[in-house]
Amino acid sequence: TKAKNIRAVCGILLDEYAGRVPDEIDALVRLPGVGRKTANLVLTLGFAKLGICVDTHVHRITNRWGYVKTKNPEQTEFALRAKLPPAYWIEINDELVALGQNICHPTSPKCSICPVRALCARVGVTRSR
Repeated sequence: TKAKNIRAVCGILLDEYAGRVPDEIDALVRLPGVGRKTANLVLTLGFAKLGICVDTHVHRITNRWGYVKTKNPEQTEFALRAKLPPAYWIEINDELVALGQNICHPTSPKCSICPVRALCARVGVTRSR
């Protein structure tokens, strides 16, 4: 559960990190309940370090564009790290989450009003508005 993980993380931070949150992704993902997306969020927002936060929207949209061809968000993160210039790593999550919530829905995306429709390969889109 979340509460159990939060308590465990607090104990680990006190015991192993002198009460400080680690600023390395490998240390963060070893904490209970912390995956790559959360670890990248901590790095980018908490420490102003480079990271790519890949959630369902970033994964879906970058695959739909044909920019990456991956099966899950972790693969998408690594593909984007290899392909996307670091200057865009932090902002891509905010931009694509907004696009995914408002226009590029999982089913029946609003392609007719999409600001990047001319660049989109529409991979997997069978029905749109």
